Amino acid sequence: MLTFNLKKEWFEKIKSGEKTHEYREVKPYWTSRFDNFLNHYQIMGGIEEGTSLAILDEDCEFVCGYAAKTEKHKRLKGKIINITVINGLNTDLKVDKPVFDIEFELIKKEK
Repeated sequence: MLTFNLKKEWFEKIKSGEKTHEYREVKPYWTSRFDNFLNHYQIMGGIEEGTSLAILDEDCEFVCGYAAKTEKHKRLKGKIINITVINGLNTDLKVDKPVFDIEFELIKKEK
């Protein structure tokens, strides 16, 4: 399962449903995480904008800051729908570099 540590602002936007995409710069750390996570997909050796990793229904978790595992109210579960590489200028990151665009949906808790 991929875990994304977030600032409170972004965590609250995800929680409210306003934010359905998370962005991470294409750097060795995240490239390695996705490569290990996918296990079958080799993304090393260069990633270009527009590359889609097409992941469906993989679990992820969003954590507000570095909350302890027992702090359930500061954690949200989700499913990754797709990961695409895009230019980061028009994202939360606002960088003119390739970024992973991680599209997700939250998993609704059953009552």
